[in-house]
Amino acid sequence: MVIAAPRLETERLVLRHFTLDDFPDLAACWADPEMVKFIGGGQPQGPEMTWSRLLRYIGHWQTLGYGYWGVFEKDNERYVGAFGFQNAHRELTPELEFPEAGWTLIPSVHGKGYATEALAAILHWADREFTTPVCCIVDNDNLRSIHLAERFGFQFQHNVDYHGKQIKMFIRPTR
Repeated sequence: MVIAAPRLETERLVLRHFTLDDFPDLAACWADPEMVKFIGGGQPQGPEMTWSRLLRYIGHWQTLGYGYWGVFEKDNERYVGAFGFQNAHRELTPELEFPEAGWTLIPSVHGKGYATEALAAILHWADREFTTPVCCIVDNDNLRSIHLAERFGFQFQHNVDYHGKQIKMFIRPTR
């Protein structure tokens, strides 16, 4: 049985299951130095790493019943980002205890309110589906994401060590 991300819609966005056809858009996104500024040490990713990411996005739904949605503009179906939840078994201290929320938007759509729309949609889904809190980790310098997380009820817990860098860990209590 194939488990896919449920389709979510906001005023301007469609959040849907990733498919292999989304690889070119995802590869362009993760190759952009501005997009990865606060992620993965700030290093753009090549096609090999992005292919693994796409398979992880799809596979999470298959194995855990949750994962990431591809985010597309409603009016033209342009790929603009990825929002969702994962269990990445990150090598960090202390470990994450709950599903980890994450989000990325291509730089050309920053400032349009898409992050607010997409995060509201996935958290509404999470409030119905999860019986646990959700968490997120955010680079200390990523002030936009810190503000977004706090706006949606994520509460700072402590800094965690991840690949030799201190980053913020937040928890959003169960609703």
